Amino acid sequence: MINNGIDSNTIYPDLKAAAAAVCRRWCEQHGYSDCFYQQGSWWAFPANGVLPIKIYDVIDLEHTKAERIQVKYYSIALSVALLPDGCIAPHNHPEI
Repeated sequence: MINNGIDSNTIYPDLKAAAAAVCRRWCEQHGYSDCFYQQGSWWAFPANGVLPIKIYDVIDLEHTKAERIQVKYYSIALSVALLPDGCIAPHNHPEI
């Protein structure tokens, strides 16, 4: 299994922080920069681009693996698989 530098011991304080980290890692790997959340979607600037684009519009869902993260929920950590656009991956989606 490929790890890509993901720290499986990291427990995020909330789902938004986890989604930001997943999106940021995907952007770094694919040449996008300055990801941000606006109007219900994650956006980033493509290499040499001046206009941001929705991450959802550029990811290939069939070939993009989800990243398993942990989010703090009261005194326990919930495990969820997220796609780079912040969506929760279906239970049968391949993971990193």
